[in-house]
Amino acid sequence: MRLTNKLCAQHIGWHFKKHWLVQGKRVPRETGAAAELQRLGVQVKSPEEILEPKRERKVVNIIGSALKPVLEDHTHPNWHSNPCHLFSDNNVLLGGIPQAQVLTNSIEIQNFPQHIDDAIKNQQLPSVLDKNVRHAILSSHVLDAEQVKLPKVKLVDRPAFNLPRVYGISHERRNRLLLNKLLFEIEKLAGRSVSVRRKLVDNAGFKTSISKDGDLLGFDTKADKLICSTRALSTIKGKFDGDLPDLYPMKCTISIPKCQIYTEDNLYPFRPDVNCSHPHTLFAYFDKHLTRNSHGSEVTENQFQARTMVKAFALAVARAKQLHGNSTAGALTRPIVVQSIQTDGRVFHFGIFQLNTLDLNSSSATKNYWFHRQSTELFTECGYQAGRPHLEGYNGETIRILNAFYHNS
Repeated sequence: MRLTNKLCAQHIGWHFKKHWLVQGKRVPRETGAAAELQRLGVQVKSPEEILEPKRERKVVNIIGSALKPVLEDHTHPNWHSNPCHLFSDNNVLLGGIPQAQVLTNSIEIQNFPQHIDDAIKNQQLPSVLDKNVRHAILSSHVLDAEQVKLPKVKLVDRPAFNLPRVYGISHERRNRLLLNKLLFEIEKLAGRSVSVRRKLVDNAGFKTSISKDGDLLGFDTKADKLICSTRALSTIKGKFDGDLPDLYPMKCTISIPKCQIYTEDNLYPFRPDVNCSHPHTLFAYFDKHLTRNSHGSEVTENQFQARTMVKAFALAVARAKQLHGNSTAGALTRPIVVQSIQTDGRVFHFGIFQLNTLDLNSSSATKNYWFHRQSTELFTECGYQAGRPHLEGYNGETIRILNAFYHNS
């Protein structure tokens, strides 16, 4: 039995409450004071009029069109009659690698250059590296403390059924933590003599435009991580022959949205006089919830690889126009080489793009080069199993390719 305060029959607290309730319902009697004051010419105001006086709002006429919304029509200052095919981070090429080849006037070589292959085969890495990489995967995919609402999960057989929302580590944070830890391990192996010539930049945006067969192509995208170097990557030597694929009746600009409001600016993340401004390696995150086809279908493996290629091409074009001017067209005196890596946190795709010419017309004799292999999986599964962190199917080949790319100069 719980002990409580002793209450008498005439509890004073209860009487006070009832008294306030009764007194609160009293109606004030008319005393005639207000009528007498009005007869004497005195203005009577209510308490609300004194405490919260009404304010008159005055209409101010502003000269000019600063507050008028800018219409997205021919009156827009950046309106052009000739539309531009704009490629951004949220769309992919419908035709995959073949469409990217025709779009960038490039030959596909399904292998890395010889010096990269030799570097992958001949490198001697310490045995503790794989252990550190496993810890990096677990700490970025499982052990991080961030808990945010993840995107909705839909069942293919029951699309209208709403599953409970899942909380966990966001996709962007997971990729950023993983790449930071992997690059940290590689920098320790490289030593100061190599890492001092590299600079790492996050969210480096770049923008450029180029013409192809009468169509204007615009690229407005970013590198989630960009490694710059004090000197440009060496030109890949050798003669590579090949023909561009035939896309007929499809055009190479299909699935790239058109827009008539644009600017033909060329934007590169660094000024040319900066010591460490040469592009070295571009990292791009892939999130299937943000990057999709124009018709909403899932991104295929071929389209995933084409996105890696187009990003490297856009960065190389932006750098070439910064060095040689926007009016430059034709073969470059010194080709620009950019390494490109795209990942969704588990699958990595490595490629190297060499920009030999800015002439993308079908009649151009000089072609650009795209070296790449099939995508590699860093692991098969990572999560909790029986309440404990679990990693399955670790593949050490990924960190060895990444190490060879970082040491390339």
